[in-house]
Amino acid sequence: MGDITHMYRPPAVTPENDIPSEVAAYLDGTDLLSKTQAVRVSTVDDEGWPHASLLSAGDLLAIPPARIRFLIFRESVTTRNLLRDERVTATISFEGGMWELRFRARRMAEASPDASLACFEAMLETARFHAVPYASVTTGVTFALNEPEVVLPRWERQIRALRDAGSR
Repeated sequence: MGDITHMYRPPAVTPENDIPSEVAAYLDGTDLLSKTQAVRVSTVDDEGWPHASLLSAGDLLAIPPARIRFLIFRESVTTRNLLRDERVTATISFEGGMWELRFRARRMAEASPDASLACFEAMLETARFHAVPYASVTTGVTFALNEPEVVLPRWERQIRALRDAGSR
């Protein structure tokens, strides 16, 4: 490997502001038990620091071409951050790199069957793909469900609520 392959390369920015097709397919609300990569969601806390949280495919739903809906705990730092500053970034690995999706979010009317959850809808502003020629991202943060028979019905209820949220 020559030095040329170790040069800085800015992330590729999609020309259209659409959620990348592979991310939209991953967050389509189907086949949830097979989707074990967490989506890292970052907000800005009240001191200006990034705040990270992890959501599953059962917590998010892509609404192509450029929106996502997601449920998070109403009393969480992430909710507090989004109510103060609507900026949110979601990252997920695909195709040997990392998608960075920048959104602006707004809280929706209560859409969750679970009163402890807040519903947000976010519009994509920028989609950037980070990759380098000398290495591949092989996976993001993944998880194994301890009680899939308990989690899957909750996820399915959440996805139905997210799908229905726009009609209220």
